[in-house]
Amino acid sequence: MKGKSMDSAEQNSFVRKAEQLATIIEKLTAVPCILIGAVMVVTVISGVFARYLLKNPMPWTEEVARFCMNWVALLGASIVVRHRGHLGLLYFIRKVPLPLQRLTKLIMDILIMFFLYLLTVEGFKMAMAAKAQVEPTSGISMTYILICVPLAGLLMIIQTGIQMFVDAFQWGTSKSPYV
Repeated sequence: MKGKSMDSAEQNSFVRKAEQLATIIEKLTAVPCILIGAVMVVTVISGVFARYLLKNPMPWTEEVARFCMNWVALLGASIVVRHRGHLGLLYFIRKVPLPLQRLTKLIMDILIMFFLYLLTVEGFKMAMAAKAQVEPTSGISMTYILICVPLAGLLMIIQTGIQMFVDAFQWGTSKSPYV
């Protein structure tokens, strides 16, 4: 009969499945980032071509490129979170004992989750409130532009939650949470 605590193989299985889920979400996020990035590049090149070679600028290109940049930056942030690439005072935190590192990581993750929750909820409210607003040069509804804020918040919540799950299984090991 098994004991009440999980053995190492079960823990590794849970961690492996969590990491696989994070990888799937990352890949699903990377595809629109790449496509929107390509649209942004084509839009900027078209705008430059029209402005300087044809001497007939297209006013919508700057606006569309800016909106594409917003989408790529916000969606890309969830990929950065997945790889623990967000800013932190790692140099100083790595100098303290491992239990204190774990505690600071947990507190930091809780604060990040709280911020991301607010970002998601308020971002959704903001996007829905902008239904009637249309960008003048491109004719794009502001809802389509602003919906990237709650979507990115939700993706970052999921990735941070997976990190917290993985960190919980590694709490008793000698591995630093800041790897």
